[in-house]
Amino acid sequence: MGSRDEEYITYGGISIINAVPAWLGGSLAIDLKVKTRISEGSCEMNDFINFILNYLGSRLGFIHGVCVEVNSEVPPGSGLKSNSAVAVGVVYSLLRFLGKDVNPVDAAKLAAEVTRAHGSSITGAFDDASAAILGGAVLTDNKSLRIIKQLNPDSLTVVITGYMERKRLQAIDRLRALSGIYQALFNMALSGDLWRAATINGMLIAESLEYHNALKAIGVALRLGAVASGVSGNGPSIYAIFKAGEEGPFIDYIRSTWGYHLITSLVGIRYLVL
Repeated sequence: MGSRDEEYITYGGISIINAVPAWLGGSLAIDLKVKTRISEGSCEMNDFINFILNYLGSRLGFIHGVCVEVNSEVPPGSGLKSNSAVAVGVVYSLLRFLGKDVNPVDAAKLAAEVTRAHGSSITGAFDDASAAILGGAVLTDNKSLRIIKQLNPDSLTVVITGYMERKRLQAIDRLRALSGIYQALFNMALSGDLWRAATINGMLIAESLEYHNALKAIGVALRLGAVASGVSGNGPSIYAIFKAGEEGPFIDYIRSTWGYHLITSLVGIRYLVL
């Protein structure tokens, strides 16, 4: 093992394309940081981190005697890619701690394996893990674990609310029935119409999973000048993306309705792999 502590930062994210219907996904890194620190010894770790360590131990053939500490700015269970950011952060940090030469994309593939095995992601969320470690926006095939396109979005402001609501997964089969529509949405994003694809995706998620209040918030965001707005992941978080300085009226609306919000920004690419 390495003789020093290993620290690494990954990022939460928001959805461009939900990968559940067609295995084709897209995610954008946002500046909500997830810091992973690995050191020798033992400490109290939650079930998810223990699962990751046990999975990697059996997959890579090592006996772990490490302490993993995670400090996350991402609300858990919010649809803001918390588990993917944690998983890829732990995978990447651990491999570096063990002195292994690790490629960020390979770390994202391993993180997708882990989250799918854990059951915390239906598809493994390779798109989310990739955005969390690479930064920027990614469009991926989550079945073949392939990055199809990377994009470097402008530094736009992201306003997030809805993350304290209850997640609604009972109608997830309604999403799976939209496979054909989602192939077309993915192609729309691939052709460069990222924001329209993200907004349509977000509205379809809100409608399919019955986040009815989210539909109203998305409509208000668009009316107030958002370049894109939608439900992230399988919910419950709602995001709206604005040019810097144009988010004020929407924040006023959020304060008078939902009553809570986060303000962050998009993260640019830090590893270019294509």
